Amino acid sequence: MPLVIDDDAARRLARTYVWWQPVEATLAHPRKLLRQILRLGRSEDYLEADRLWGAEALRAALLTALPGDIDPKSERFWRLRFGLDEAQ
Repeated sequence: MPLVIDDDAARRLARTYVWWQPVEATLAHPRKLLRQILRLGRSEDYLEADRLWGAEALRAALLTALPGDIDPKSERFWRLRFGLDEAQ
């Protein structure tokens, strides 16, 4: 997963979705940020995350999420969006 610490858009996303920790910590390991975007994000923020980290990073964040990281409705939406069936 590419590190994009110096990107202003990435810093904005980190401040918005993982407000409780320093931006640098969030961007050093952005899976929590990506999960927050999958759970709470606006469509434009999802598109920005896709531009910055790529669809594969978002998909990996979904697949490695722990119970409660992403609500069931959002998880179902993203599983459909990424073409995943329930068994994966």
